[in-house]
Amino acid sequence: MHLFTVVAVQKRGNSWCTPQDNTTECGYDGSDCLLDQVKQICDVEHPSLIGNGYCNGGTYNTEACDWDGGDCAETYSRKCPADETFLLGDGYCHGFLNTEECGFDGGDCLEFNEKYKNCKVKNPELVGNGWCSGGQYNTLECGWDGGDCIAL
Repeated sequence: MHLFTVVAVQKRGNSWCTPQDNTTECGYDGSDCLLDQVKQICDVEHPSLIGNGYCNGGTYNTEACDWDGGDCAETYSRKCPADETFLLGDGYCHGFLNTEECGFDGGDCLEFNEKYKNCKVKNPELVGNGWCSGGQYNTLECGWDGGDCIAL
């Protein structure tokens, strides 16, 4: 009996809705059965991407799609209008995600924003990368491209 319980629990949350586990007590098969219901009402091109562990953004990141089956569960992911929400919190500051709605790229741009408060550039990763990018990067607000444009 104890071995059966362990085996049954391992089946929950495996992305397959097991009818006998589709109960409140079993958490609707570890939410697998809820995901099937979401996939039926969520009008997206690739329903298999819902609940796959990645926040796909766009039409997947909507209430009707249960925030991509829970993959976009973070508050900032839900509010972010970009399709590339899978890039949020990946360790790189992406300029197009450096907005309040996107949680300043899931927190990736917080250090950049603190250091360069008024530097508004498309590619923040170019600031301080060892190469003088010039133009809008070579400004006082951007620290002369993070020091890259300062002559030695």
